Amino acid sequence: MFFHKKCSIQFQFFLTYLCISIIVIGIFSSFFYYYISDILIERETAAFHTIASSFMTQTDNALRTMDKVSINIGYSNLIKDTINDYFNFTSPTHDEFSSLVGLFVAINGADYQVFHINLYDKQGQVIRVGTTATRSTVNLNALDWIEKADKLKGHKLLSKPYSTSSMSNTSTSSPYFISLYRTYYDKYKKPIGYIETIQKCKTIFNDIISYCKKNTDTISVYVFDAGGALVYPFEPSSFNNDTLYTHYYDIVKNNASLSTYENPLTAKKELVTYETSDYSQWTYICVQPEAIILAPVKSFTHILYIVIAIVFILIILLSYTMSKSLTRPINQLVDTIEQTKLDTLGYMEKDKLHTPFNEFDLLNEAFHSMQTNLKISMDELIETRQQELKSRSLALQSQMNPHFYYNSLSSIMILAENGQCNDVVKLCKNLSHIMRYITKGSANQVLINEEIDYVSKYLYCMKVRYQSSLNYTIDVAPELLDLYVPKLIIQPLVENALKYGINAIPLWQIDITSKVTDTYWEISVADSGPGFSEEALALIQTRIKEADTHIGMPTIEINGMGLLNVYSRWKLYCKTDFIFTYANKENGGSIVTIGRYF
Repeated sequence: MFFHKKCSIQFQFFLTYLCISIIVIGIFSSFFYYYISDILIERETAAFHTIASSFMTQTDNALRTMDKVSINIGYSNLIKDTINDYFNFTSPTHDEFSSLVGLFVAINGADYQVFHINLYDKQGQVIRVGTTATRSTVNLNALDWIEKADKLKGHKLLSKPYSTSSMSNTSTSSPYFISLYRTYYDKYKKPIGYIETIQKCKTIFNDIISYCKKNTDTISVYVFDAGGALVYPFEPSSFNNDTLYTHYYDIVKNNASLSTYENPLTAKKELVTYETSDYSQWTYICVQPEAIILAPVKSFTHILYIVIAIVFILIILLSYTMSKSLTRPINQLVDTIEQTKLDTLGYMEKDKLHTPFNEFDLLNEAFHSMQTNLKISMDELIETRQQELKSRSLALQSQMNPHFYYNSLSSIMILAENGQCNDVVKLCKNLSHIMRYITKGSANQVLINEEIDYVSKYLYCMKVRYQSSLNYTIDVAPELLDLYVPKLIIQPLVENALKYGINAIPLWQIDITSKVTDTYWEISVADSGPGFSEEALALIQTRIKEADTHIGMPTIEINGMGLLNVYSRWKLYCKTDFIFTYANKENGGSIVTIGRYF
C-alpha cells in the first residue's frame, strides 16, 4: 500500500538509496552477528565444559577421599577384631574405647581427610569419631538409608546435603554435610554393621563456591544427583525452591547435544553445558545468559546504529542533489498541465523545458501531441456518454411495472369511497415520491438510504392494497446507508418477491435485511412464498451465463426489470468485487442477495 501513495522524486530517491543501504548493512550485520555469535558460543561452550570438568574432578576427589577412608575402615582386620570385641562387651573400658578411636584417627589421618566417622553395629550401637569421640545408641529402623545400603552390598551410597547442629562447634550455625554409607562386613563376609563417613558440603564443593564468588554475574552452577535431586546449591539461602532448577536436569537428560536453551521461567536464552561423573553419577551443569556472551556483538550493533545515522544524512544530501536536476523540468510540465483546460486542449503553445535530459523533451513533445488527441477523444466520449446515460434512464423508467400504478389508483379510489382521507393523502404522497424518484434522471447512482426510502414507500403502497394479508420489515445497518448503489437496484428484487411470494396462502411476509462483516456487506430480500422452482433456477442460471458473455444491459427480462437486469447492472457497477446470490430458504420462500466486498 505504501508504494501506491504519491510521493516526490526527492523522497523516492531517498527511499531507494536508503533501502539499498539498509539491505547492504543488514546483510553484513546479520552475517557478522550470527558468525561472531556462533564463534562466541562455541568458545564459551568449550570453556564451560572445561570448567564443569574441573568442578567434577575436584568434587569426585573429595568423594573418593570419603570413600577411601570408608574402605580402609572396612578392610582393616585390626578394627574388625577390635570392634567385634568392643561391641560384645556390655561395659567396655575407657582404654578399650580410646584404643578403637585411635584406630579411626590413624586411618583418617592427622589432616582429617573426612570431618566425621560413624560406625554402627546391627543392634544400633554407634561409635562417633570426629573432633570428639562418643558412643551412643540409635534406632536403625528410623534411618532411611539403612535399607538402601543393604541393597548395595558394600558399595557406596551418597546422601543428599543435610543440615545438623550435632557436629557443629558453634550453637548459632548448622553446617551442611554429605554422608557416604556402606555396609560393614566381618572377615567371614557377614554384614555386622555400617560405616558412615561425613564431610562438609563447603569442603566437597570448595572449587565451585570459590568460582561462583568471583563470577557472581556471569555463570550459575547446579549439581544434581543420579535421581535428579539438587545437590548444589545446598543452602536454602542460595535458592528459593530447588524445583525451579530441575528443568535444567530434565533438558540435559533429554537432549545430549544441547547448547543453547530458552529458560521457561524467564523466557531468555541461556548457554547450558554439563558433565556427568562416572564415579558419583552426579551431573554438573553450568548456565550463563546468552546476552552476557553476546555483549561484544551488541556493542558492535551500537556502532552500526551510528553508521546508519551517518548514511541516512548522506542519503538525504545525495537525494536532494539528484532530485533538484529532475524536479525543475517536472515543475514546468506541472504548470503546463495545470493551465490545460477543456477549451484549450490542442491550442496551447509548446514551451521549451530547461533540462539536460533528452527524455524530458520527448515527454514534452508527447504531452502536446496528447492534448490534440485528447480533445478529439473527449468530444466523442462526452457525446457518447450523454447518449448512453439518456438511454439507460429512459429504459429504467419504462421498465417499471405499469400494473403498480393501476393498483395504486384503485386503492386510492377505495380509500376515498370509505372516507379514509388521511390514508388517501399519505398514499398519494408516497406515490408522488415514487414517481418523482423514478423520473428524476439527474443521477445514475444514489445512496442506499434513498433507495431504501423509495422501497419503503413502494411497500407501503402494496400494504394498502393487500391490507393485513401482507407484512414487511426493513432492517438495514446504519453504516450502509451512506454507500452508493445504482438507482433502482433493490426495488426490482422487492417487486419480484411480491409477484411470486403471494402465490401462497396469506399471511405474506417480505423481509429486507442486511449483513456487514470486515470484508463485505450484503442486502437481502426474502419472501414467504413457494420459492424458486427447479425450472426457474435453471433458467436464471442459464441467462446469467449468457449475460456474462455479453457487454451491456440484457434484453431478456424476468418479471419487470428482472433478476437478470439487476445482476447485469450490479456486476457492471461493482466490476469484480460484487456479490449476487439467489436461493430457496429452508423454511420456505426465496431469498435474493446483493452485496460487495470492501
